[in-house]
Amino acid sequence: MQRTRRESEHQMTEATTSWDDLRGIADEIQLKIRLAEMDAGDRWRDLQPQLADAEHRLADAGGTASAAIAHELSELGTGLRQLSGDLVMRLRGNYLKGW
Repeated sequence: MQRTRRESEHQMTEATTSWDDLRGIADEIQLKIRLAEMDAGDRWRDLQPQLADAEHRLADAGGTASAAIAHELSELGTGLRQLSGDLVMRLRGNYLKGW
């Protein structure tokens, strides 16, 4: 059975619409990834000097953490775990919360 010109045009329009939808979704994903990278990068840049400072202070103390250093390490660990958890949620596609 031969398709009419109208049927062919309709199918082409549907394919174009589907492609436009797919392209739009792909563009949205790419934007979300870039924004997530920027956010994670900013947060990492805030945490990285704290991590280096804590490492040096711990080394200076001979590997034994004083109460003050232990508190700093705890806070730093909380920040690192939050960043890690946020990255995992984003990678899992937690689209319900809107990235």
